[in-house]
Formats: sequence, structure tokens, C-alpha cells
Amino acid sequence: MILCVGVAADPTFLAGLHAVRAAGLDHAAVDLASLALCGSVRVPLDDLAGATVGTGRRVIRIGEAEAVWCRLLDVSAHAPDAGSGRAAAGHYQALLRLFEHLPVRVMNRPLREATGFTKVLHAVTLAAVGGWLVPRTCLTSDPDEARAFVAGCARGAVFKGASAVKTFAQVYEARHAERLDRLARVPVLFQERIVGPDVRVHTVGDEAFGEAIHSPVLDYRTVAGVNDYRPITLPESVRSGCARLTAHTGVPLLGVDFKVDRASGEWYFLEANAMPCFEGYDRRAGGAITRAMARWLASPGG
Repeated sequence: MILCVGVAADPTFLAGLHAVRAAGLDHAAVDLASLALCGSVRVPLDDLAGATVGTGRRVIRIGEAEAVWCRLLDVSAHAPDAGSGRAAAGHYQALLRLFEHLPVRVMNRPLREATGFTKVLHAVTLAAVGGWLVPRTCLTSDPDEARAFVAGCARGAVFKGASAVKTFAQVYEARHAERLDRLARVPVLFQERIVGPDVRVHTVGDEAFGEAIHSPVLDYRTVAGVNDYRPITLPESVRSGCARLTAHTGVPLLGVDFKVDRASGEWYFLEANAMPCFEGYDRRAGGAITRAMARWLASPGG
């Protein structure tokens, strides 16, 4: 049995669930919002495999699962009342830790890859594993240091948030100079601009699927209907590096982002998302990513 745990309103969770169903795999699905309203989670600390999830319709013994498709979201802030909000928060925290230590295969163990909470550590640590270049980078709360870094970027600079909170990259322009004094209150990540297409690689175990994105704006996620998405054959250095990355992190499903320098052809690693929203990429790939997920979940060796 494949245990699928997530939020029914999350398109990414549904994409993985649909792939499990399409593959004809025996499975049980748990919606975290419904669980907070009418379910329960019980975890005996001396026997994690004996943990159970009661959905209100059935009781699922987690140790009977051969593998888990896990995409946990904290829905407690959206609960209709305080009681269900506390239940949602408790279930979320319990499942975070349970799936980290559960003795079955989990895609993905939610606490396994934590470097993303600080962008610079994340980039330099994982780029070294993959054997890739990273753009020249400066994380600072010093306005003068930021000015000096930007002045030294011959191809221009970009900036973005430094934490795990989702932010969008922006091109540094002259108009931003007057805001640099605000850095004393919050550090910002500056990088030398790499001019060229983005590439998103999704890894599923030892499989990898690449897509090049040509966009008229710096951050292609901020626009719709104008980007050019193309499947791409990955260089061996990228494919083998991604395999090392999944092995190193213990996270089989990753969304790995690169920039490719249009002038030199060099690849620069940006980040690896351990909880990627992949459904759009999967749709353009004809379902290749989710089929690979179903294969991984069904495979005895993961």
C-alpha cells in the first residue's frame, strides 16, 4: 500500500496522487484539512510503525505502507475554529517528525534537506556536491558592502531574499541605490547577473527531467503566457551531479534550478527545492515526472 498524505486543494499533491492511481497501485489518501476536522493521528513513541491515522472513515496503520508520498502543508491558519486549528497544527508537527524517522521509503522526508533555510549555505553546500559553479554572491546587511559588490558586477546584479521564504529575484537598477540604507534592518542576497535561459531539472531517484525556460523577464515565475518552455537534454555533468545531490540529501524528488550563460554556455547552480511545485512541468513533459514518481514508490528499492 502507498500512503499519500497532503492537501486535496494542492495541485502538486493531486498530481502525485493521480499518478499513483493511474499506475494501479494500492494506496490510501489522507487530506490534512479533513483530518483536522474529523480525524486523528496516534504515534506510539516506542513503535513508530504502529502509528495510525484515523480519517473518520477508516484507520490506517502507517507501518503497513510500503512507501509514502508525503507533501505536508500546515493548514492550521485556515481552520474554521480554534479546536480544528490546534488539531491541524498538532497533526502537522507529528507527521513532520514521524515521516522523518519512519522505517519505510518516503518521498520526501520533510525535514531531510534543511540548508534551504539559508540561501548562501544552501547554494555553496549543494553546488559542491553537484560539482557546479555558482554566481558571484554577496549576502549582506552593510549598505557600503552592497554598493561595492554591485559596482564590481560587470554584467549587472540581481537581488532576492536570503531565507527560505519565497521571494522573486529582481534586476538591480540605479533606482534601488536609495534603498540600500534599509539593509541595516534586513540582509539581502545579491548575485552577479547571469544572462541566459533558466533550466529546471526535476529529479526522481536516479531519473532526471530537464526543461529550459526562455523568458522576457528575469524571474519567469512572475509572468504567464509569454515564456518559451522547451525540453532539454541534460549534459552528463548536470545529470550525474543531480544523482549525487539526491543521494547526498536523501531527498528523491528535487526541483533543481540553473542559469545557463548565453555567451559561454556555462551552467550555474541556483538552488534545489525539496518541495517543488512540479505539476506544470509535468504536464508539458507529458506526465513523465509523475510516472517516474509512481515507479519509485512502487519499486522495492526506491
